[in-house]
Amino acid sequence: MALSLTDKLVGFIVRPVETFRAVRDEELAPPAIYYLVLLIINAILTAIVAYLGFGAASAAGGYNLGLAGSAGAFVAGLIGAFIFGIIGLILWSIFLHIGAKVMGGRGDFADSFKSAVYAQTPALLLGWIPIISIIFTLWAIVLLFLGVRELHELDTMRAVIAVIIAVVLYIIVIVILALLGLALLGGIAGLASVPGVTSPT
Repeated sequence: MALSLTDKLVGFIVRPVETFRAVRDEELAPPAIYYLVLLIINAILTAIVAYLGFGAASAAGGYNLGLAGSAGAFVAGLIGAFIFGIIGLILWSIFLHIGAKVMGGRGDFADSFKSAVYAQTPALLLGWIPIISIIFTLWAIVLLFLGVRELHELDTMRAVIAVIIAVVLYIIVIVILALLGLALLGGIAGLASVPGVTSPT
């Protein structure tokens, strides 16, 4: 029997192993809907935190951009949390799948996707809270281990290594994107410093 939203929310927090086993046969649609619902809630709460000026500390990645107390802070926090949440989910799913397959995982991409989605339950529900958000982020990482272990039928050590591989790949991609971003900004700044050349507005 398919689990309800409430069953999943409670299950992945208080009895994650049993709940991961219960969603083993799910297709992509149920976890995708689940993620979108939680992401919308998280994005709204992240945007409110950004508006209040506390700085969003969310798994989905909200930012206040120095616009605390303004409509711009709310909109920036909302859009930022949603966009980075979607991008983050896609990257995590791909890298988890690579890590799981390297370690001999038997699941398919849907299992990696479900692991990535459901592991974020505590972070999406409570990760928007400043300062203590790190607790829920760490909790989400533990759920990643459990999800990969259960859905890809790996032992605990192989599941841990699979997640570590995913984390390393994720960091490499983020660093590359950051360097590309800095290079782009440096190029724009250099272009703007050339006499007779104005920066794009």
